[in-house]
Amino acid sequence: MNRSQPQVIIKTITDYHLESFLRCPYRFYYQHILSLDSSQVKWRQLVQSIINQVVQSFYQLSPNEQNKLHILKLVDRYWENVNPQLFESKVHYYMVLAKTTDQLLQFLMAKTQQQPPLFLYEKMNTYVEELEIDLSLTFELVEWTNKSFMVKKFLVEADEEMVQLYLHMLVVFSDKAFGKLPERIEIITLLEGKKYRFSPTNSNVEQGIVFLNKMKSYLKQPITYIKTNSMIECSSCPFTNKCNDRHDKETKRSNEDFLH
Repeated sequence: MNRSQPQVIIKTITDYHLESFLRCPYRFYYQHILSLDSSQVKWRQLVQSIINQVVQSFYQLSPNEQNKLHILKLVDRYWENVNPQLFESKVHYYMVLAKTTDQLLQFLMAKTQQQPPLFLYEKMNTYVEELEIDLSLTFELVEWTNKSFMVKKFLVEADEEMVQLYLHMLVVFSDKAFGKLPERIEIITLLEGKKYRFSPTNSNVEQGIVFLNKMKSYLKQPITYIKTNSMIECSSCPFTNKCNDRHDKETKRSNEDFLH
């Protein structure tokens, strides 16, 4: 990034912003700091939206309607107007549709509780004194347990770093907002069909504060942003040309500094 770029003032950290930053700091810079136009819908964002709508609509059905047939009807409803051209290819489109449908059927039909969720796709904010910021987080699905509550999060895909991000955010937010930790956290990735399970303890709160404080420090310093090496991220990014130009300029400047 430009070396004259001033610090960014961080008043609120959201789950959406941190996920965007982890996927690619450069894209985060153009989209959320410079607020450049990124109206072009990308397949991952679209699929995440569809997953959210299917899960939310499923849990709003009566217990008698929460079956495979209604899941398939919901999937068909929300995928109906999706343009396959938003995906890398038609094969990719059908692969994503098939995998997410299969995993939604498996995970939603594994539902055991009959009582309504404690929270269902509710966005919440809480102030974290140690970080001197507001933390904003969407709770997709929160269910009661015998001792506390359980949080479930549905993602299109996630690597270990992304899983840790949401674990830290959920633990810190729960501690600060509710004064109580979840008995269990489940992070479910629909493309890989993986379920990550955690039983957080008080020590995880301190770890989460340290992690989020580091993220806050990184976010404040655009000069430290590093371009992602992921070809998948670059192939679906609306800022690729602008990003490559800046990256080339930064590389040239670094080489000139080294030579002098």
